[in-house]
Amino acid sequence: MRVFGWVCGGILALVAAFWCVTATADLALSAGVYGTPGTYKVETCNDTSNTRKNSDYDCYGDFTPDGGSVGDAVYVHLKDTGHDYPDGTEFDAQQGIEPGTIQRVGFWGVVGELWQVAVCVAVLAGLGYQAIKPRRESHGREPSRRQKVADRVGYAVMVAIPVGILSLIAMAAEPTP
Repeated sequence: MRVFGWVCGGILALVAAFWCVTATADLALSAGVYGTPGTYKVETCNDTSNTRKNSDYDCYGDFTPDGGSVGDAVYVHLKDTGHDYPDGTEFDAQQGIEPGTIQRVGFWGVVGELWQVAVCVAVLAGLGYQAIKPRRESHGREPSRRQKVADRVGYAVMVAIPVGILSLIAMAAEPTP
């Protein structure tokens, strides 16, 4: 049973690590760390969900780099934006290395990506805590070095969970541009 737990934990760690890398890259793009700044103008958004409960919006529009003209605009399809932007909506965006990679910048763009990074960190730190912590704790003496390291990793979980929850709440309260 222990081997099954380690295999499942390893698979979960790989998935969370991959998600963390991609979410961190999107967060860096939203924060303006790299890429080309500009403006994204929504032409239209469509609900691609087959259910009435959940909505997945794909938006189509043009990204124009700062200082560029209408001729410099690049037509970009944004998948799963999470918002049904009204036609003609414009917002500040950052274009990544690939021309089709666009992220909303500023506070709302960062908040929109921060929850994903927080969830990944919480999952990875939780798995790390489970792997590091000693099986049996001695109550009569000072905690072992292993227990101290596990406790420090546990603090990351205690920070990442509230950050993720607060960014999800902020996303829900986000005004539509």
